[in-house]
Amino acid sequence: MSVDPVIRCKAAILWKPGAPFSIEEVELAPPKAKEVRIKVTKLSHSFCHSVENVPLA
Repeated sequence: MSVDPVIRCKAAILWKPGAPFSIEEVELAPPKAKEVRIKVTKLSHSFCHSVENVPLA
C-alpha cells in the first residue's frame, strides 16, 4: 500500500449561504484510515443549483 502525498489543488468553496462559489487553491492531507481521495472533474448545473438551499452546519 502506498502513502498518498499532500497535494495542492483547486477547490470550489462555499463560505456562506447565498454566496457564489469561490475557486481557491487548497492543500489536502493524505486520506486517513477508511477515507478515500476522489477527483471531481465536473460539477453539473443541477448540483450547483441544489446547493443554494442547503444550510451550512
